[in-house]
Amino acid sequence: MSKKTLLISQYFVPDINAAAFRVYDLYNALEKLDYDITVITAYPQKSAVEKINETNNIYRLKLEKINKKSFLNYLKNYFGFMLKSISHSLFFLRKAKYEYVIVTSPPLFVALGGYIISFFKKSKFILDIRDIWPDSAVAAGMLKREGLLYWFSKKIERFLYKKADIILCVSKPMKEYIYNESKHENIQILYNGISPESLQGIKKITDKESRNSKITVGYAGNIGIVQNLDLILKAAQSLPPELFEFVIIGDGIERNRLEKEVEKQGVKNVLFTGPLTKGETFNKLSQTDVLFFSLSDDPTFEKTIPSKLFDYLLTNKFIITSIKGEGKEILLELGCALFFNPNDAESLIKALAKYKNNKENYDRVSKGNRDFVVENYNREDQFKNFFIDLR
Repeated sequence: MSKKTLLISQYFVPDINAAAFRVYDLYNALEKLDYDITVITAYPQKSAVEKINETNNIYRLKLEKINKKSFLNYLKNYFGFMLKSISHSLFFLRKAKYEYVIVTSPPLFVALGGYIISFFKKSKFILDIRDIWPDSAVAAGMLKREGLLYWFSKKIERFLYKKADIILCVSKPMKEYIYNESKHENIQILYNGISPESLQGIKKITDKESRNSKITVGYAGNIGIVQNLDLILKAAQSLPPELFEFVIIGDGIERNRLEKEVEKQGVKNVLFTGPLTKGETFNKLSQTDVLFFSLSDDPTFEKTIPSKLFDYLLTNKFIITSIKGEGKEILLELGCALFFNPNDAESLIKALAKYKNNKENYDRVSKGNRDFVVENYNREDQFKNFFIDLR
């Protein structure tokens, strides 16, 4: 008999962010294991498509989109989903009984809503942690560590760790952190990685045609505060546009400001494509030479592995990055990356120059990236292997 499961996530496909892709892989894995799964989510906050395929087991709640940098605006959005998900579960789905309630966080308050639902439904509470919150909000400059809201959020964080029957996380340092905070004995690492759909998309891409000596640097993902994309603008201003160009794919609260800054400074070698589907993103990245990503320099980000890393590895492209922690260890093992100081644009410029001067060798050592990530980080398989043991 299939196990009834309620999956709660503020983000779900066709949202085009890391949370939506991870939860979608979890959803597919559970369906293939014949779990009887119901999803409560929001209408897409960031999407490259207009049409949504409606299904009977996916309930979408309407929220106001986040369109400001104000943290209060974020809280309104997060609390709105938390309250609506509780209401929908306890009233609209009041007769439904679930063996498991699975909730993914951040947002932290969504996880709190998931616990409340599991309490009233008398379900086992599985907490999936993708990022450490509220510390990541502090690292993003959205919350002050000495503030009352941070203190309150830390209380909620530790409460949720202790109430969870099972905690899932995405890296070894994150598991260690959660254990130190909670002494929880059932913390499992289910890495971010690639999905079968990603593999289908990657089959369609072709390598960049070598028409000239210009180096195209690609970035794909959220255009937010912690992604440190100001470094690209600073580097682009110092690099000859006939030798280097930057392509930024995606959307986020910093996109409008960055586009205005590019126009104001007269930068000619930075292009914003806007949001694209995952398949379109892979195709666009395949036409670049080297891939960029960075995070703000904060120890909090060393506890996770950006999901972007695994998507980048699928393209067999060399990577220039500032990440640290377990993600950096993976890249060092592969030998397919150059690292720069996230606080120093000159450090990025030197890494780009080094890549250009050694392009043939760096491109060659990156050709095994896809095989490595497919063999070691199939996320859907990880979910299936874990949840089949709960049957």
